[in-house]
Amino acid sequence: MRELLNLKKGSYVDQIIDSYNYFLEKSIQEVIEENKLIVPKTEDIRVELGRMEITKPRIIEADGSPRKEFYPMEARLRDRNYSGQIFVEMKLFRRDIEQDLRMTNIGELPIMLKSKKCWLYGLSEEELVERGEDALDPGGYFIINGVEKALTTQEAIVSNRVLLSEALKGHVAETISIKGAFRGKVRLERSKDGMLYITFPASPRRLKFITLIKALGMKSDQEILRGFGDLEELRNDILLNLEQNDIERERDALDVIGRYVAPGQLIDYRLRRAQEIIDSYLLPHIGQQPRDRLAKAFFLITMAEKVVEYAYGYRKADDKDNYMNKRLELAGKLMEHLFRYAFKNFVKDIKFQIDRMVVRRRGVNINTIVRPGALTERIMSAMATGTWVNNVTGVSKYMDRENYVSALADLRRLKSPLDTGKEIYEARDVHGTYWGKICPIHSPEGPPAGLVKYLAINAEVTTDIDPDTIEKFLLREGVSLKKK
Repeated sequence: MRELLNLKKGSYVDQIIDSYNYFLEKSIQEVIEENKLIVPKTEDIRVELGRMEITKPRIIEADGSPRKEFYPMEARLRDRNYSGQIFVEMKLFRRDIEQDLRMTNIGELPIMLKSKKCWLYGLSEEELVERGEDALDPGGYFIINGVEKALTTQEAIVSNRVLLSEALKGHVAETISIKGAFRGKVRLERSKDGMLYITFPASPRRLKFITLIKALGMKSDQEILRGFGDLEELRNDILLNLEQNDIERERDALDVIGRYVAPGQLIDYRLRRAQEIIDSYLLPHIGQQPRDRLAKAFFLITMAEKVVEYAYGYRKADDKDNYMNKRLELAGKLMEHLFRYAFKNFVKDIKFQIDRMVVRRRGVNINTIVRPGALTERIMSAMATGTWVNNVTGVSKYMDRENYVSALADLRRLKSPLDTGKEIYEARDVHGTYWGKICPIHSPEGPPAGLVKYLAINAEVTTDIDPDTIEKFLLREGVSLKKK
């Protein structure tokens, strides 16, 4: 039976557990680093966050006595949360003098069964049976208020990649740039007369492509032209855009953006705001420092090359239903989104508590400003109701225990972000790239048909890896534009 199900290593849910382990080991610390410095309105006080630790699930009895080992079966029987506590190193400074330092409990985090923080991790079949568990249960789900909850994997359009499509007034190249919680779309449009216009978050509408390239630091027309290939139609289009451009200096190009984002302000302030917008909101996945602007310029040049080649028939439009252009957000990535949202609200609550203590002239220390419930309530509410960040519904669902296969199917369920009420026939059809990845038969009837899918029986999903390893290799080989 075990050989037939190929469950010796729990392969059906390995990718789910691996993604959650990556969330525990990497993603949580990265979110904390994003919010490392907490500065309230009272500017002479600040809080700095450091390393993080997560405990295995434990329980505190009614008489107040803590018990270290707390197994999933007890959580099911007693309608409890199977969760661990999050501890973060916090330093409180007042007038740059350290006043308090301690590892502080900031809240609870649901622990996935069979993950590295679960008490069942690494146990043999006999040990699992002794603790009331099914030896063949693969794990990969949570226990919230005694109820087993599985997270539905979400489909998403691939990020940080150029996708080509046709628009009413021309041809379009788009990329979705993601950095942390920020998600911004960069849209480069080629009009029918050959002019290139670009928009990105907080930018002027129909900003000329050449204007933005010069704002990124490419000073001369010859330098811009050298960035493109030798295709005749491509160079003709770029020459046309250069001729129609009336901006010569980087300062003037930045001022075009500055007049939109800071109208009526002094020119120095406008220029500074324009640089901040470019660094923060234009292709943040490449970098958010001034030294990254040249790399962003070359990425935009690549987008321009592709959209012009598409306009002249050298390229085809990208199929958004092709699975090559999609990514799956497994449980670890979904928990990262939820934790980032809850942690930002937790930081706001700390700022509020500090300001309130100062106004009331009470002593400020770490114990008085940290409310663990501020983080825990948001996480547990989302897990219990299934309503995730940005009001996405149906992410968390009850595990179907009618039979063994139905439980596995729940763990390998996929959901498209498209609205089930719309008649989107192309997205519901079985695409050729589903072969070996998606089961072509297993989909519900009615409005969700074709939008809710299930992984094929032998399909595996790769999980996140540390990008620093790849970046270091590229730097060593001289591929990146960044200096060694």
